[in-house]
Amino acid sequence: MLDAEAAFVLDLMEKAYAAGRPRLHTLSPAEARAMADKLSADGEADPPEVGRVSDGTVPGPRGPMAVRRYWPAGVRESRVPTLVYYHGGGFVIGNLETHDSTCRRLANRSRCQVIAIDYRMAPEHPFPAPVGDALAAFRHIRDNAGTFDTWPDKIAVGGDSAGGNLSAVVCQQTRAAGEQMPAFQMLIYPATDSTTETESRRTLSDGYFLTKDLMDWFWQHYIPAGTDQSDLRLSPLLAPDVSGLPPAYVLTAGYDPLRDEGHAYAEKLRRAGVKVTYSNFPGTLHGFFSMTRFLKQGLVANDEAAGVLAAFFGR
Repeated sequence: MLDAEAAFVLDLMEKAYAAGRPRLHTLSPAEARAMADKLSADGEADPPEVGRVSDGTVPGPRGPMAVRRYWPAGVRESRVPTLVYYHGGGFVIGNLETHDSTCRRLANRSRCQVIAIDYRMAPEHPFPAPVGDALAAFRHIRDNAGTFDTWPDKIAVGGDSAGGNLSAVVCQQTRAAGEQMPAFQMLIYPATDSTTETESRRTLSDGYFLTKDLMDWFWQHYIPAGTDQSDLRLSPLLAPDVSGLPPAYVLTAGYDPLRDEGHAYAEKLRRAGVKVTYSNFPGTLHGFFSMTRFLKQGLVANDEAAGVLAAFFGR
C-alpha cells in the first residue's frame, strides 16, 4: 500500500498539473532543469551542517569537472574513507545543488567524506559521455587519494537512479580493465537494464512520479539513435559475469518503475557471491531518497544507506 506521505505528494503534484504546471517531459532540457532545481529546493530537507564543504575540479575527458567535497561533522582525522557520489536525474537534469542536502546527510551519518561529481549531461553530452566522466572522476580520486584525504582502497561509489547506473558501471568497467575497483557500491534505485520492460515498468508506468513518458524522454535525450541498448555501460544487469565486484547496498522503492531491475541486479550480484545488502521501501516512490522534506522515509533511507557504508568501513 502507498504510504500516506507518498500519496499526499502525488496529490500535490496532480493539483499542480491541474493548475497549469507543465510536466517535465513536455519541456526542453533547459526548462526541465530549471523546474527540477526548483522542485529540489522545495523537496529536500534543510541541509545539515557538516565539518566543511569545498568546491573544486577534477580532470575529465573533455576538461575539468566540478566536484564538491563534504567532510563529516565532528571528525578530526586527517584521512577518512570516501564515497564518490553521482547524482540522479535521468542523465539530463540534476546537479551538485539538487543533491546537496543528501550528500551532507550521508557524510555526517557515515562519518565518511562524500565527493559529489558534476558529470556532463545529455542531450548536449549524450551516452557515453557521462560514463567517461564518472570513470575519470573515480580514477583521479583513487590515483590521487592522498590529495583527497583518503586511501585508494577505501573509496566507494554511489548514486541514485542514473547515478546508481553510473556507480554500477564504474565497478564493472574498472574490473574489466583489471584495475583497482571501488571498495563498495551504493546503488539507490538504480537503472540497470534499458532493454527490458519489467513488470514494475509496466504496472507503475503512470501516476507515480517517474512515468513512462518521463523515462522515454530521458532515454531519448541520453541514448543516440542506433545505439545498442544492451551495451553494458547502459544495461549493467546484462553483464554475463558479475563475480568479484565490490560489496553492494541496493535500495529500491515499491512504487518505482525501476524496482524490479534494481532487485534483479541485487540478486544477480548475490548469486555471483558478492556480498549484498538489499533494502526495499515498499510504500514509497522513485526519488524519495532526496524528497526528504515531505517523505520521511527518505530520511530513514539516508540513514540506513549511510549506516551500511559506515559499517563496511568500520566507522
